[in-house]
Amino acid sequence: MAQAWAPILLFIVLWADLIRQLGYHWSTNPQYAFGWSVPFLAFFLLWEAWIGRPAPAAPPRGPWWIAGVAICAFCILPARLFFEATPDWRLPLWVAALAVVGISLGAIWRIGGGAWLRHFAFPTAFILVAVPWPVGIEQPVIQALTQGVTAMTMHGLNLCGIAATSRGNLIEIGNGTLGLEDACSGIRSFQSALMASLFLGQLFAFTWPRRFFLIGAGALVSFVCNVVRATMLTAIADKMGMAELEKWHDSAGYTILLVCFAVLTAIALLMQPKSPVRNLRKAGAGPSPLPRVFVFGLAAWVLFAFAGTELWYRLGTHPAGRWWRVEWPAEKSGYAEISLSAIHDTMQSDEAKGARWQEGDGRQITMYFFRWLPGPASSRMLARFHRPEICLPAAGLRLVRESEVEMVKSGDIELPFRTYLFEQNQGPLHVFFCVWEDQSDPGMPFLESWTPETRLQAVLMHRRRLGQQVLEVGIAGDATDEEARNEFERVIAPLIRPDSAPAGTE
Repeated sequence: MAQAWAPILLFIVLWADLIRQLGYHWSTNPQYAFGWSVPFLAFFLLWEAWIGRPAPAAPPRGPWWIAGVAICAFCILPARLFFEATPDWRLPLWVAALAVVGISLGAIWRIGGGAWLRHFAFPTAFILVAVPWPVGIEQPVIQALTQGVTAMTMHGLNLCGIAATSRGNLIEIGNGTLGLEDACSGIRSFQSALMASLFLGQLFAFTWPRRFFLIGAGALVSFVCNVVRATMLTAIADKMGMAELEKWHDSAGYTILLVCFAVLTAIALLMQPKSPVRNLRKAGAGPSPLPRVFVFGLAAWVLFAFAGTELWYRLGTHPAGRWWRVEWPAEKSGYAEISLSAIHDTMQSDEAKGARWQEGDGRQITMYFFRWLPGPASSRMLARFHRPEICLPAAGLRLVRESEVEMVKSGDIELPFRTYLFEQNQGPLHVFFCVWEDQSDPGMPFLESWTPETRLQAVLMHRRRLGQQVLEVGIAGDATDEEARNEFERVIAPLIRPDSAPAGTE
């Protein structure tokens, strides 16, 4: 009995930990919220595959399968170390997911041979559809698709007699400006449709040409549904006012997702052969049990990876937390606070504030400040998800250039700022963006470069689950980079003040 339950418990632990890591992204990034359904769908596909499993074949011979499993198992340790320090980095997630899938497929191969490996490969690897894409691939695809939806929506509105113009990811109508999918989040249903297409293709046991056709149909249906949703919401805003938009926004999104899935299901049913051939052979009587040395050796390594990671970060020492705050210049000309209720919900921050005002030279200043207390890994992810180079182009601005991190000093505080230059309809916009972790030290500027080397440095310094602060400042108006920087240091630097640790921090 112990020999049967030991491998089951081992793989439950492996998969539960992988879902835990992916869950941070599913919870913080609306685009991947569909990921919470993927484990259940994968389990259903595995159950279906188990019912129709073929007879087991001879187990693999030679050291190759052991070497493959050993490599996958080894990757668990560095993936966990990097995830704890830099949960916003998606490479460790892919390494962890591929490692768990690889170990599982290796075990299946050992139990049922090549026949079982081929039969169970797709359901086992289905979890990969919910792993966040690398940012370098994700953002160009999302922005291209979103721009396409914006263009089609604008033309559709004009055909319906509603005057509309587009600016980047925004549609301007008589009652105001509407941002498609909240600008930063892109087309949320695109990857959901991709997941649904893959699921239905496996459920109906389609051939690969039919599966690829269904994937293409899913992409098209998702695009059309987003155009319909955007057109409907914009028409509501035009006829009933922008205030009515909030009442319809979420319900329209859920309705479109359901419609998209229903259409894909209908397409799959129409594509299903009249007499589908499904493998319903019962399993043979001789699956090979996993060797004890494999089970207990893998369990020992997993325990070492889990316990070693926790011990590594608990043994680390950090300097006392260093916090700062912003002294908002309420006395400035035209000073007005910006409502951040919707943004605050998206960012899930413990503190959020924004304001704009005008300086004496006529330049308009816009400033946002967010703070997350130390705690879950999601705070670091949220502080780095919504960056100017991602969000502002989606809102219609064109990125001209981005500069490396530069230090700005205010009293005895030095903050690392990235600087950007954007073009907008009103002229150039210089943006200064700072992400700051508490318990910072002289290595902070290097750590905030967001390169593989700095992420490794974060691991070596035992940094995880630290408090986060974000300051973003936009300076609008004609100015050279040097003039904008001088203006920033003259206006903003004096507003930064040392602060004590907020309530709730340790």
